[in-house]
Amino acid sequence: MDTEHTHVFRPSRTKVMGRLLLSAAFVAGGIFMVSASQQMGWLAIAFFGLGVVVFALQLLPNCNYVRVGPDGFTVRSLFRSHSCRWSDVGAFKVAQLARLQMVVFSFANHYRGPRRLSRINAQLVGAEAPLRLRVP
Repeated sequence: MDTEHTHVFRPSRTKVMGRLLLSAAFVAGGIFMVSASQQMGWLAIAFFGLGVVVFALQLLPNCNYVRVGPDGFTVRSLFRSHSCRWSDVGAFKVAQLARLQMVVFSFANHYRGPRRLSRINAQLVGAEAPLRLRVP
């Protein structure tokens, strides 16, 4: 890979840390609820505890990124990677899902590789796959 012309985009560590701390605060609230005999606290502990784990993993090196190079791009999320060659990609565009704007793309007509969730994504945002890049 031509590293001189390769760019890597990573999530903001500050935002990930903020989400981690917010999830941890809700876990603490769940613990407080359980100690006050409120069983719904277990739900908060389980849900936001999972959030603590996911956000903590995102702080590890090379867990999440988008790498763009002359041959294509690689999306890595929670240590799982998927690469696309430029020849397999059709159009890029900015899509909005609720209040979130993100970069999405469709595959080229000749592309025969895996298209997991393509139909659902196309109905939600008008493209087959997200690039996991937020538009500022």
